[in-house]
Amino acid sequence: MTDSEASALKSDILSSLHAALPGRVEAFDSDSCMAEIQPMIKSRTGLSLPLLRDVPVFLPMKNDAPAFDVSPGDFCLVIFADTAIDNWIMTGEESVPVSDRKHDLSDGFAFVGFHPHNDST
Repeated sequence: MTDSEASALKSDILSSLHAALPGRVEAFDSDSCMAEIQPMIKSRTGLSLPLLRDVPVFLPMKNDAPAFDVSPGDFCLVIFADTAIDNWIMTGEESVPVSDRKHDLSDGFAFVGFHPHNDST
C-alpha cells in the first residue's frame, strides 16, 4: 500500500467515526429523558448530518428533580459511545452490543447547556 493509499484509507475510516459534536434539541421527552437532536456541524461535503433520535440526555439533579428544563432550541454537546448502546438503553443492564458500530451517530449522549458565543439566551 502506498503512502497516499494509506492516507486515503485513514481519512475514510476517520470520517465515519464520531467523538463529539455540538447539537440543538429539536424535541425532548421529559418522561424518558430522550431527545431528538440536530447536529450543528455539517459533513465535509457540506450536507447536514441526520437528526439524531432517542438520544439520552444528561440532566443535573437537585433534590431528586432536574435542575433545569430542556426545550427545543437548547444547545448541547453530543458524545458518541465506543460501541452500540441499544441493549443497555433498553435494559439498563450490562449487555452485549447489538452490532459492531463504533462511535456511530446512533449511539450518542447529550449534555445540555452549551451555548455558542453569539447566543443571547
